[in-house]
Amino acid sequence: MNSKEILSTKLLLKQYQQGVRDFSGIKLSKANLKKETLNKINFSGAELQKADLSRGELIGANLTKVNLTEANLYKAQLIDSNLSQADLSAAILTQADLSGAILSQTILKKADLSYGYLIGSSLVSAELSKANLKAANLTGASLSKAVMSEVNLSNAQLNRAILSQVNLKSANLKKATLIRAYLSGANLENANLQGANLSFSDLRRANLRNTNLKGANLQGANLAGADLTGANLSAANLEGVDLEKANLRQATLIYANLRGCNLLSADLAEADLEGANLSNAGLLLTYMRGTNLRRANLDQANLIGASLVHTNLMAASLAETILPNGSLYH
Repeated sequence: MNSKEILSTKLLLKQYQQGVRDFSGIKLSKANLKKETLNKINFSGAELQKADLSRGELIGANLTKVNLTEANLYKAQLIDSNLSQADLSAAILTQADLSGAILSQTILKKADLSYGYLIGSSLVSAELSKANLKAANLTGASLSKAVMSEVNLSNAQLNRAILSQVNLKSANLKKATLIRAYLSGANLENANLQGANLSFSDLRRANLRNTNLKGANLQGANLAGADLTGANLSAANLEGVDLEKANLRQATLIYANLRGCNLLSADLAEADLEGANLSNAGLLLTYMRGTNLRRANLDQANLIGASLVHTNLMAASLAETILPNGSLYH
């Protein structure tokens, strides 16, 4: 539709009621469309910056390449809408329902999506840096290659979400739930994952340098080849985790649970594992130069080929532990 044909919000609503759906390219910045029902509407390429669409219904709408910067979409219904390549910078989307929506390459920088619903949504290559997604539900969402640096995802639900190669540098994921999430190759450097639930998640080759995982639940997760240099895993649950060839140099694992872990060829140089539970862990060929294992539980652990130069084993429990030379500790 020619933008000149739309003279006012009132005329738009009138034409919508008459069955018109194509309003692509219109220019209605600061328009008041609060609580309006605009399902299946075509706003592609429209200029709707600072518009008020709060509590509105835009189910199945075409919002591709629309300009909604600083728009108000509080509690808006955007289920199954297409917002690919749209600009929603600094937009208000608190409690909005974007379940099943397409947001590929969408700009959501500094947008407020707190308590929103993005179940099964596609946010591939989306720009979400500094966005607020506190307590948002992103169950099953696809966020591959999304830029999410400094994003707030505290208490968010990301179960089974696809986050491969996502940039979450310095993000806040405190107490977030990421059960069986796919984070292969993700950048989580300096992120806060304190108390987060990452059980059975895929973190292969992820960058977790200096990440805060204190008290996090990583039971059954796959961290093979991950970089955890300087990470804080104090009191974390890592039972049954695959840490083959992982880098844990100078990591803090005080009182962490690593029971039954696979640490084959892992690097634990100068790591602090005081009081940690490593019973039944596989530590074959593990590099532990200068590692602190004071009061650690190594009962029935396998240390064949491990490097224990300058390792602190004071008061460590070694019941039936297989030593580096293959002999059984008595």
